[in-house]
Amino acid sequence: EDTMISTPKSVEFPTSNDKTAFGYYYAPTNGNFQYSKEGVSPPLLVKAHGGPTACTGTSFNAGIQYWTSRGFAVLDVDYGGSTGYGRDYRRRLRQSWGVV
Repeated sequence: EDTMISTPKSVEFPTSNDKTAFGYYYAPTNGNFQYSKEGVSPPLLVKAHGGPTACTGTSFNAGIQYWTSRGFAVLDVDYGGSTGYGRDYRRRLRQSWGVV
């Protein structure tokens, strides 16, 4: 029974210029602990992969699991220019490194 392993959920969210970015959300997961503050979200860590043209993945990541097992949520972001989302998404980096 994997009561300590958080499973990634694919998410999309709005960015500047009416564009969309992608990532994976890992909810806090710990079978020995229940978050009890109703209506209050857990703390969120945002992780960006190295790049600029790499991408994140959903393979097991002990670093992410460390935080989710301790009550933190993690968002692993594939920002504009990351590979795996088509040519237009990848080309967002043109003339925009460090901006998108």
